[in-house]
Order: sequence, then structure tokens, then C-alpha cells
Amino acid sequence: MAKNTLKEQLHECHHDNNHLKESISAMRDELETVHHDSDTRVQDAVADANSEIAQLTETISAIREEIEILNNDTQRKMQDAVADGQVEIAQLKTTVATLREELEHMRLSSNEQLAEEAANFTKERSQLQSTIQELRDQIEASK
Repeated sequence: MAKNTLKEQLHECHHDNNHLKESISAMRDELETVHHDSDTRVQDAVADANSEIAQLTETISAIREEIEILNNDTQRKMQDAVADGQVEIAQLKTTVATLREELEHMRLSSNEQLAEEAANFTKERSQLQSTIQELRDQIEASK
């Protein structure tokens, strides 16, 4: 009976050994599947990240271009405004100079007119005083 038992034990060991080999093989298959799934998820995540990075890079480039365009436009507007301001300042200076000349001319003209009026007034006053004196003299003579 010991032989049978040994044979049975050996058979049972082979059976257990085959069962363990099948288990190991199934575990390897499952591990490969898990590893493959993990690799696929990592590759998908890397691809998604790369896609997002590419989109963000494009967005950054577009924003930089827009900022550059806005800066150039702002610089141009500022230069135009400065140029317009300089033109306006030059025009105002010319206007001020013209008005000063006109004012000085008017002042001189006014002074000349005033002097002429004063001379006329003095002349007329002298004439009137002479007339008054003549009339007084005539009144005195007729008395």
C-alpha cells in the first residue's frame, strides 16, 4: 500500500505541479495584460499631454503675435499722436507769433491814433481858447 500511496503522492505532486504551472501561466498572462493596459494608459496620457502642450504652445504663440501686433499698433498711434501734437504746437506757435505781431501793430496804431487825437484835441483847445479870447476882447471892446 505504501507503493500505491507513493504513486498516488507522485501523481498528486504532478497534478499539483501542473496546476501551479497553469496558475503561473495564467498569472503571467494577467500580468502581461495589466502591463500592456498600463503601457497603453501611459502612452495615452503622454499623447494627451503632448497634444495639450502643442495646443498651449500654439495658444502662447498666437497670444504673443497678438501682443506684438497691439504693441506695434500702440507705438504707431503714439508716434502719430506725438507727430500730430508737434504739428499742432508749431501751428499754435505760428498763430501766437502772428497774434503778437498783430497786437503790437494794433498797439502802435492805437498809440499813433491816440497821439493824433491828443494833438487834435490840443489844437482844437487852442483854437477854442483863441476864439474865447477874441470873443471876450470883442465883448470888452463893445462895453
